[in-house]
Amino acid sequence: MLRWIHEQLALHGLDEVNARKVELASEEALVNIIQHAYKNTEGEVDIEIKEGEGNRIEIEIRDSGPPFNPLKQKTTFDPLASLEEREIGGLGILFIRQYMDDVRYRRDGSANVLTLVKKVA
Repeated sequence: MLRWIHEQLALHGLDEVNARKVELASEEALVNIIQHAYKNTEGEVDIEIKEGEGNRIEIEIRDSGPPFNPLKQKTTFDPLASLEEREIGGLGILFIRQYMDDVRYRRDGSANVLTLVKKVA
């Protein structure tokens, strides 16, 4: 999936630095789907990449797991906290928010739809 995303980003003219940010955000979203939405079961993930308004690239990731809005999850991170004090998880959503220009979630029937948006320079 990530190789295909990389190829599509190059076709859409995204520079290498921003392409890596989009790839990392996409990887975090996909890992969350695989680990949580399809935990102990099989499922499908659909990915669509398209040009959006205002010279943007939109990556739409769709899964049929239980309803889950990652944007409502806690994303605070204290870099000064010791390892024992840090909570497990949550960094992926933080990375997604930091690396993308816009992130949207919606529930479409029985599907979770996460849209990652990046401006093309």
